[in-house]
Amino acid sequence: MSSEKVKELERAEVGRARTGWAAKIVFILGLALAFVEIGYVMNFNFMIYNALKSVGIDAWFLSYTPSVQQNMALVLSIVFALAFILYPVSKKVRSEKVPWYDWVLAVVAALGPLYIFYYFPQIAVIGYPEMTVTNLFFALITIIFLIEATRRVLGFVLPAIVVGFLLYALWYEDFNLRPLINHIYFQAEGIFSIPLMVMVTYVFAFLFFGSFLESIGVGSYITNLMLSIFGRRPGGPAKSAVVASALMGTVSGSSVANVLTTGTFTIPLMKKAGFPPEVAGAVEPAASTGGQLMPPIMGAAAFVMAEFLGRPYREIIIAAAIPAILYFTSIYVFIDRETKRLGLAGLPKEMLPEFRSLARKIYMLAPIAVITYVLLIGIDPQYAVMASISSAFLAAIYASESLTIRDKLGLTALLGFLSLLAWLAGITKGGIEDVIAQCLYFGSVLTLIIVALVGLKIHGLKWLKDAVVRSIDRTARASVGVFLAAASAGTIQGVLTLTGLATTLGYRLVELAGNNLLLVLLFTMLISLVLGMGVPTTANYIITSTIAAPAIVLAATHIAQRLGEAALLLAAHMFVFYFGILADVTPPVALAAYAGATLAGGNFWRTALNASKYALAGYIIPYIFVQHPEMLIVTVKSWSMEHVVSLVVGVVSAITTILLLSSGIVGWLRGKLSLWERAILVALGIASITTDLRIVIAALATYVGIYLWRSVKHR
Repeated sequence: MSSEKVKELERAEVGRARTGWAAKIVFILGLALAFVEIGYVMNFNFMIYNALKSVGIDAWFLSYTPSVQQNMALVLSIVFALAFILYPVSKKVRSEKVPWYDWVLAVVAALGPLYIFYYFPQIAVIGYPEMTVTNLFFALITIIFLIEATRRVLGFVLPAIVVGFLLYALWYEDFNLRPLINHIYFQAEGIFSIPLMVMVTYVFAFLFFGSFLESIGVGSYITNLMLSIFGRRPGGPAKSAVVASALMGTVSGSSVANVLTTGTFTIPLMKKAGFPPEVAGAVEPAASTGGQLMPPIMGAAAFVMAEFLGRPYREIIIAAAIPAILYFTSIYVFIDRETKRLGLAGLPKEMLPEFRSLARKIYMLAPIAVITYVLLIGIDPQYAVMASISSAFLAAIYASESLTIRDKLGLTALLGFLSLLAWLAGITKGGIEDVIAQCLYFGSVLTLIIVALVGLKIHGLKWLKDAVVRSIDRTARASVGVFLAAASAGTIQGVLTLTGLATTLGYRLVELAGNNLLLVLLFTMLISLVLGMGVPTTANYIITSTIAAPAIVLAATHIAQRLGEAALLLAAHMFVFYFGILADVTPPVALAAYAGATLAGGNFWRTALNASKYALAGYIIPYIFVQHPEMLIVTVKSWSMEHVVSLVVGVVSAITTILLLSSGIVGWLRGKLSLWERAILVALGIASITTDLRIVIAALATYVGIYLWRSVKHR
């Protein structure tokens, strides 16, 4: 496929207006977004106010802190403006120039959410607002522009679903606009509800984190490091792609972005190593899609999940760990089988990056280690990410050869001192965890400013432009689709709660499955995969979890009795989360597979089918962890031998399924397998999903028997 198609994919990811005045306005809007997020959403303004007040300066203008709804309204108004500037009225429009009518629409669209910013303090007092002409006008333009902006950015499927649900709600309310408008626009039940709140509170900071790490070269460093380690082994480029994508997934929440980032390096090398284009183009999408399943940063939907379940985000990280490791283990095993079947060797040493020089810059991975640690000790995600961005800045400075070791150690000590300064100045409040979080955040923001100035002095304007300006620009562009998906999904969720449709559909799903858990899971998987063909991961998760997660709990009362309903609910939400993500490699849409096929120059359908094959564990493991929620670790409050056995059975069943299906589908186990051997392995692999211990033992015994037989035959 041509480079023009790669550019088209990149354009779909970032939009137009990349040069001239339009690009400058996009940057200004991105800067405004960052200002609102850091200044008000994370309460940095109030911390500065307290700091100045402690030394006798009353900066009253910093004491104002908007409500959560007002912050959401400010952010959404900026996102609306960006949507109409960045995306044309039709995908057929190829011009980078923004026409005059899109500038007008950008301004008008921003007014709807801004009205909430102005009017919300009155709503907080009066409760149910009057349906005046003004209120109705701003509510309607917000809903209309939300639908149109979502159509431009994300395609027609999600806005069509929004329209369908709104029409149903109108019919349900006897075509009375007042309760619908109040619920969807004025109250925290529709557009300005949990999904958008999570995006505003947490996700923007993580998007900036990913953009900044990419700007300073962490993504390319990870790819080169993995190539230097795995590249000389048989199938090395493919195996390095798997590990690199797992690591990249810790800092990026987009399957397509992961493919375009790591695939640019790994796919050409896979082809040079002898992999067919349809295999090379499939490995990267399967691995990159799994990046959204890999802690500590798992994409926007994971933050929504934490909020829906009322659990700390660190519990979601812990819960996702074992399934994510099993997923990437499966891809690695599939690639190993494929490599041996094709009889491929590794790449020569001269074609690979030098390990020693890369090992000396291992501190480039420090931001990932920092964010993992601070999240696991319980620091709020938005503060944790600021600390990690500071460590990323320091990593970029350490990479500079213009500074002495003394200077670099001094900058490191500065971060510690500035963090303590918040505590010494008495501007932190709350318990010990809150104090630590606020200290990290305060010190990190100040360190960002100082390190940016140091970087500017050392490297000049180009460094500042590459590291900061490009990061803000990328984050602004990446935010648009995620925020619109959340606002649209919140609208659908608002209709579901207003009409009670979620409960009705959940009961119908259980009835249709005859209260059989595996059938309920199968129907949920199909709903999620079909919805995911046209709806982004976050919106897919919100819609499907609202309907199907309670149905899964209803169909699995025996598990709820053993572990409690909260544990089962976490497993149900994680199940939905998995299949919302796997839609990216599931034909016929398979956007990540399309990106991989484009980079590899291969046939899309064969690439997509191969990607689904390599990602097979992602389709299987959720069935197993719903039956054995102990695999998610945090589902057990007090461990007993029964829980340990259930955990072991779940993990062994998953590994058995991976081993049998990888060998049976690829057709290789210590040599080429016959048709009947493949059929037996595939059948037993699928049967192992039931986690019936007798079937699992029989499957493992069969696998070992064939392996030994093939080993003897091989000799």
